[in-house]
Amino acid sequence: MTDAPLPTSPAHPTVAGATATCPACGTPHAADASFCEACGADLAPRSAAAGASSAAYDPVMSPATPQTAPPGEESPLDVGWTGPVASAATPTEPTEPTEQLCQVCGQGRIVDGYCDHCGSPPPDPRNHYVEAPAAWVGGVCDIGKRHARNEDAMALSATEAAGSRAVLVVCDGVSMATDSHIASLAAARAARAVLDQPLPRGAGTPDAWAAAAARALTTAVATANDAVRDAIDGEVENPPSCTIAAAVIEDGVVVTGNVGDSRVYWLPDGTEPPRQLGQDDSYAHEQIRAGVPREAAENGPQAHSITRWLGTDAPDDLAPHLTTLSADEAAAGWLVVCSDGLWNYCSAAEDMHVLVHNMVEQVGAADPTAVAQALVDFANEQGGRDNITVALARLAGQGSQETTGAVVAASEEGDPIDG
Repeated sequence: MTDAPLPTSPAHPTVAGATATCPACGTPHAADASFCEACGADLAPRSAAAGASSAAYDPVMSPATPQTAPPGEESPLDVGWTGPVASAATPTEPTEPTEQLCQVCGQGRIVDGYCDHCGSPPPDPRNHYVEAPAAWVGGVCDIGKRHARNEDAMALSATEAAGSRAVLVVCDGVSMATDSHIASLAAARAARAVLDQPLPRGAGTPDAWAAAAARALTTAVATANDAVRDAIDGEVENPPSCTIAAAVIEDGVVVTGNVGDSRVYWLPDGTEPPRQLGQDDSYAHEQIRAGVPREAAENGPQAHSITRWLGTDAPDDLAPHLTTLSADEAAAGWLVVCSDGLWNYCSAAEDMHVLVHNMVEQVGAADPTAVAQALVDFANEQGGRDNITVALARLAGQGSQETTGAVVAASEEGDPIDG
């Protein structure tokens, strides 16, 4: 709809069928007009007093004061507007783009995509990035020391109040597959989008919410798997693939799930033992179950061969290993979601517990982002032979109850996820 133009001249226009004039400026107007179109004076009748005629008018007896913006910023919506006026403001000169210092040689500047001194391109922002959606949740994803690109990815979200609502997802691209760095980021974001949706509470109990969260995690893994398959067009010899580990938190209750060898740890502050939540889908884990000591199994020639993953050639069974941490048993602690770039150097839950709490002391605060960076620095100091991703949530009030994807899927069959 086009706005009607406002008067552009102080001259009084002729109004067809006018039966009265404005008592303020004398402009003719229709008998049923409520205001003067020339000066804006109120022509509507006031409430009639006892014994007075209902047709009597008590208009504003002075013309409206023009309301205009500073010179150059006038609008036709300003009363008394008579057309645009050139602004006296000095036009702002366009600023030159800030030159980027080369991080390779430290001497040149990045010009047209390369250093004008050594010829190196600028670093890929994917090589190191941080997410801190709330003060109690944060993470760091880093390329490490040995790899040419970062094939890890993470996607986090959180509400402000500690323990209220958060989602942490970490994906590790398989290095031998094509474009796994694209696949891992697509998978992490797809899973987060599913887990960010409100979850039904059923009977309104924590157990009902945990069951809904478990179903959501199963759906999130399936959705992430579709995202990996769609990450590249066409067929390739080694299609992209990745692992996934995720946690969803609400009101102190935590449900976690994983496929592959990315991990989730629960590291309490008190006397309760720390735990790895879920289990690895790996050749090393199979050896440990068969009785091979952890150190030998995780340092053997096939230690990082995974038995389940996301991707076009993924196995049929992608039900995640699920674990529920209940808020009923109050104990403060840290929830850690990480790739093997960290746990390569600190695998056992007891060792990870000591490491994380040492880093908290080193940082001097329970700041998840700062602690995550300290853990990444630790892994790089140990050699950084893989990409490193660490996401943490500072929580209080967790107990534990472990299930499996198959059990949850069977017990909740036919009950769709809300949202």
